[in-house]
Amino acid sequence: MISLFIDMNNLYLVILKVFISTIMIIIAYGYNDIKTLIKNLIYYHILNYFLGGILFYFKSNGYIKYKFVIFLIPFFMNIYKYFSYNLKNIFTYKYKVTIYLNSGKTLYLNGLMDTGNSLVEPYSNRKVIIINKKIDENFYLVPYKTIDNSSLIRCFNPKKVYIDGIGERNDISIGIINKKFVGFNCLLNYKLLED
Repeated sequence: MISLFIDMNNLYLVILKVFISTIMIIIAYGYNDIKTLIKNLIYYHILNYFLGGILFYFKSNGYIKYKFVIFLIPFFMNIYKYFSYNLKNIFTYKYKVTIYLNSGKTLYLNGLMDTGNSLVEPYSNRKVIIINKKIDENFYLVPYKTIDNSSLIRCFNPKKVYIDGIGERNDISIGIINKKFVGFNCLLNYKLLED
């Protein structure tokens, strides 16, 4: 829009677009760290060029007129929502997890950041991450609630936990469940991102 009123070359136009999109991302999501900001910028530009390319294709081939674009906005917004969710799952929510047990053993797991897991054990306010391995440790029971159920989960406190991209944590309890996971073997606690 600004380029319609100000004459500028392509290099300045690219810099201006990156600057404006950065300001938009900071306003929408806030600023936590440079790594998260860069990831959000990458998501924004991938999806922006994807949607722009679709509209340009349909317009250049005469499939749609500008007056029909307004009727297609809900369709493209749903596509945007779908791809933005799945891109974040692919690039953001997968983590390598190393759990150091009190027995001296080490577990190497593939973790998934679960937005539905915000369980905190009430005794020491440790965040609970969930695995499906059989572990020989001293367990204690932690109450939890789901939408339609409440029960107890067996937990233990490891020596420490290291999560790639988050770092070493000493405030984590490990919950054990007898459920098969597909594509991962550890459900991380979403509250870890809040720290």
